[in-house]
Amino acid sequence: MRLVVRLRRLFRLAAAPAWAGPTVVGLGLLAAVLEGTGLVLFIPLLQSLGASPPQPGRWQPMFDRILSPIPHHYLTAFLVGALCVSIVLKNAVHLANTWVTRYIDGLVAHRLRSRVFDQTISSCIDYRVENRRTDIITTIANNTWKVSQGLSLAYRLMVCLCTFGVFVLLMLLISVRLTFFSMIFLLFAAMAIRLATRRADETGKAVVEENKQFGLRMWESINSLQLIRAFAQESYEHDRFVQTSDRVRRRLLRLDMLWATPGPVSEISITILIGALVLIAESASIGIAALAAFLSLLYRLQGPTRELLQSKIALDGLAGAIDDVDEYLRTTQTPYLSQGYLPAPALKTAVEFRDVCFRYAPDQPLALQDVSFSIPAGKTTAIVGESGAGKSTVMALLFRFMDPTSGEVLADGMPLPCFELRSWRKRLSLMSQEVYLFNDTIAANIAYGDFDAGQNELRQAARIAKADDFIRSLPEGYETQIGDQGMRVSGGQRQRIALARTILRNPDILLLDEATNALDGGTEQAFQIALEQYSHNRTVVVIAHRLSTVQAADQIIVMSKGRVIEIGPPDQLLKRAGHFSKLHEFQNGRVAMGAN
Repeated sequence: MRLVVRLRRLFRLAAAPAWAGPTVVGLGLLAAVLEGTGLVLFIPLLQSLGASPPQPGRWQPMFDRILSPIPHHYLTAFLVGALCVSIVLKNAVHLANTWVTRYIDGLVAHRLRSRVFDQTISSCIDYRVENRRTDIITTIANNTWKVSQGLSLAYRLMVCLCTFGVFVLLMLLISVRLTFFSMIFLLFAAMAIRLATRRADETGKAVVEENKQFGLRMWESINSLQLIRAFAQESYEHDRFVQTSDRVRRRLLRLDMLWATPGPVSEISITILIGALVLIAESASIGIAALAAFLSLLYRLQGPTRELLQSKIALDGLAGAIDDVDEYLRTTQTPYLSQGYLPAPALKTAVEFRDVCFRYAPDQPLALQDVSFSIPAGKTTAIVGESGAGKSTVMALLFRFMDPTSGEVLADGMPLPCFELRSWRKRLSLMSQEVYLFNDTIAANIAYGDFDAGQNELRQAARIAKADDFIRSLPEGYETQIGDQGMRVSGGQRQRIALARTILRNPDILLLDEATNALDGGTEQAFQIALEQYSHNRTVVVIAHRLSTVQAADQIIVMSKGRVIEIGPPDQLLKRAGHFSKLHEFQNGRVAMGAN
């Protein structure tokens, strides 16, 4: 029953083409029939060479009818030729089946990887919270392949069952007594193998978990090289890596040994069985030709029997990977953001938050509570507050990375879910403290803002961002490779490349999330000048901790503990002696103390 449930889940998850299963099983069945036919042909072939015939009434009448048109002096040559043809056809069908199986294997893995990746980038789950990013990589790069391998094993299981059935039927036609004895013997052998490999399921799940730990160890070590060296912890990290790697090695070794067990046990069992059958056949007066054919069928049966048992054990071993992919797709399938039907027009009046509440998970407290405010078009709006006030959540809702738990976000009076998601996001662009650059050329990173832009537009965007001078001073200019996360250029240069990318995108709404927080004073000033020139008459939303960066804003929204507590122009908020005024005094006092 567990196998049936697992197979149903596997077929649903793999979603192979409808023709795949019938084709693979049909070709496998045809190969089994051709092979069985070839082995049965040994009976008349050996008889033509002088072997004693089988018991009357079994095969002789059928062979007499089929072979009667063949002249007696050509009979042996005809049977040899028929045997060769059956073997050639069987191997041709087997090769065709192998190609079809491998094709389906690759197709299923490709589609599944694409589906996992699509849901990863489309779902609104924060993977930094819900999943370790290394787990996602393991799921995409490793476990999706194992699902396709599981599908191949399932098909192989069905083909082996068909082959087993064909061979047993032919064996029954030769001798019911020998077949019955053989099946009882093989049943006990299968039970012994199952008993020896019963822990394959949990071992396979343990391998999946160890692989995730191994991926995490590699990811963290590579991303923390500077920290490891700075604290002289190379030996500690080496020991942790070796221990994790060794645990994976030992788990895989155990799983491999479980997979390998059916082979030798099955072969030894068949050998013992053949010896016993020879003795039984002698007492039952079964002819040499029929006995030879029966033993040939039985010997060839050990292949499907072994594969049948190995496929079952291998499926048990892959259960952890299959469950991992299934669980990941299930948890990321909802919530998908709903797609609207209208193209998003240019913002004319305002973006409005109307009684918005939001929580990241049903068991977590509200990150935003009854938030209402308006962001006027063509103006600069700053959102300030202490850490955890809800500023970044507001930014995420503006981009529709998530939708409100209750309430609405509207653009020119239309709820954001009414707009096509891609169309709305193309109206926005984000600059944050964490600059994301690809391990590619400077030109490719800037062009990410608009792939349709020409070289002149790309360089004009770099000039506005005050990046063109330093880019042209590099040996390879715009074709300079900047390394992982842009580590071959300075922090200020990374920010200006990112700003050039934003300018090339030409958004209606520019969102700045602590974009200058990590820059020194001189670099920040140059960046701010470039930003102010570009953002003139645009809708700009700024998130900042340093209040000195938001005093030129047209309005300031002050947030605390997920609520809006003040809104207004900077000068009015300073006069009110409210929360913003206290924050301003605190920061100015701290700066003054630092200066002393």
